[in-house]
Amino acid sequence: MDKDTGIILEGGAMRSIFTAGVMDFFLDKNIDIPNVLAVSAGAYAGMNYASGQKGRIIDSVVEPMAHQKMLGPGVFMKTGEFFNMDALFDRIPRVDCPFDFEAFKASGKRFIISAINCMTGDLCYFEKFDNLDDFLHIIRVANSLPLLANMGYIDGVPMMDGGMADAIPIRRAIEEGWKKIIVVFTREASYRKSEHGDIYNSRMVKWMYRKFPGLLKAIDKRPATYNSSIELLNDMEKRGEAFVIRPTKVKLTNNESNSETLKEYYRSGYEDAAARYDELMEYLNK
Repeated sequence: MDKDTGIILEGGAMRSIFTAGVMDFFLDKNIDIPNVLAVSAGAYAGMNYASGQKGRIIDSVVEPMAHQKMLGPGVFMKTGEFFNMDALFDRIPRVDCPFDFEAFKASGKRFIISAINCMTGDLCYFEKFDNLDDFLHIIRVANSLPLLANMGYIDGVPMMDGGMADAIPIRRAIEEGWKKIIVVFTREASYRKSEHGDIYNSRMVKWMYRKFPGLLKAIDKRPATYNSSIELLNDMEKRGEAFVIRPTKVKLTNNESNSETLKEYYRSGYEDAAARYDELMEYLNK
């Protein structure tokens, strides 16, 4: 595959199980994409694609949902975080269902994850990881959402989920010179962010994060940034400059905890990718 080909993976917490199904189809068909740009929970699907661990999302996230609390108010009351971050980014990838960091490194893929500098509002992109500890720490910080997770620090800088600043980093891909761009969405085509009714635009958030002006600035711009990225991608898709895979069979929610429903998310991702396989190969080979 050409080095100027890449894939963008939207986040969305448990909606990313759909993305994992897409990426496992890619593994089955040996679709080797050299650049993987993941946002938030999209990283959990992308990292397994890069390491070649098909089905790991089922063993590491979906199956545990059947017998342990991985998210919800109970987890929040116990840990101060809505998701069981210690399990997702420590115990599971190290012990319960090991992530193959050596295979990840040996794949030769550029795996890129974003986090927002909460002081300046700048997006930081990480693609060099010294070891498994470094990797898991950065992935955790890049999945830390305001209100739902504790703020993380990378090199002493307060950072959180990069999706707060740019959930669909299509402009980053263009700046990097990607000629073939695949985007996996976890929302339906009609979805747009509203400037009203978003909990992140609440007074509570503004008070809680009053010492982090960059984060608040990004939150204010978040709906406009997201919606403009969608419009840009729609135009690119019409011109044949981008290839987009979206959920077509099920409406995904970001806090789903039923393991059987999550398996349906996974299957729908796999099947949606399979249904577009011929179109995808035509796009990649033209």
